[in-house]
Amino acid sequence: MKKNVVISSIVTTLIAFGLYSWNVERVNNAQVSVIESKNKINKSKLTKKKESPKLSKPKEKEPKIDSVEYSNHIKIAKGSKKELAQKIKSVMGIDNSYQVAVQDLTNSSRFARVANTSKTHNVNTIMKMYILLGLFEQEQKGKISSKTAIKITKADQVNSEKVVKTGMSYGVLYLRQAMMRGSKTAANALIRKIGQSNIDAVAKKLGASQITISENFNKEPYGKVTAADLTQTMVGVYQGRALNQKYASRFLTTLSLATPRTNLVKKIASASYSIGDDNSAVAIVQGRNHAYAISVWSENSKKFADLGQVVYKYFAK
Repeated sequence: MKKNVVISSIVTTLIAFGLYSWNVERVNNAQVSVIESKNKINKSKLTKKKESPKLSKPKEKEPKIDSVEYSNHIKIAKGSKKELAQKIKSVMGIDNSYQVAVQDLTNSSRFARVANTSKTHNVNTIMKMYILLGLFEQEQKGKISSKTAIKITKADQVNSEKVVKTGMSYGVLYLRQAMMRGSKTAANALIRKIGQSNIDAVAKKLGASQITISENFNKEPYGKVTAADLTQTMVGVYQGRALNQKYASRFLTTLSLATPRTNLVKKIASASYSIGDDNSAVAIVQGRNHAYAISVWSENSKKFADLGQVVYKYFAK
């Protein structure tokens, strides 16, 4: 009996050992596969920074070069005499904005226009020239005479000027002289009598196509103009477009006698008829072998005398 028990134990042990060995071998040969959760986390997304959406920049419009004016953008008009233009360019430099226009009065093809600004600019004293032109044209037509009296109104009066007084009547000659010596009240009375539209029409007739003339001299500026317009005005006077020889001579004589010698003609030896101030000037210059018109607008008049001299030497040689 005992013998049978021992045999059974041995058999059971051998079977158990066989099963153990078989399980070990199965585990060693098995392939391990990892099943991920359905809520899968992408590690690459955690480490990579989220890129912000790209915003399209609004397209910036660059300014048109022609509409922006710089002191060093100097332009010489087509047909200008090169030597004269270069002399003008050299003396005026690039420190300030300016316009210069020169025209030979005996040769239409001999001219120079040099500028680094093309627009019209504010002017003051020089606008008296257009009042004079309007006045002499009205006299030429017989609508006003040297004996015409003009009564000063309250609207004419500026800053309680004592040269002319409200309610008093003055002759055209007196008012003309008072205006040229600086009376704004006299200028207002003449503008009213002549008519601003008539003054503007004379300016256009003489070739000043871009000019703007104020209704009165109560407040600066008194108008806007280009240097080319100023020179063209003098050319028109010389050629008799609006005034005949008699009244053109009276106009030029009034300029030479009633106004101080401008910086533009300060360094020249020939006869000249000019008007101007710290920002603009225009003149007719006549010598034995030359006659020309010259005008300038600039931010200041520091170069005016040298400019006048350089142009004079060019024509006088």
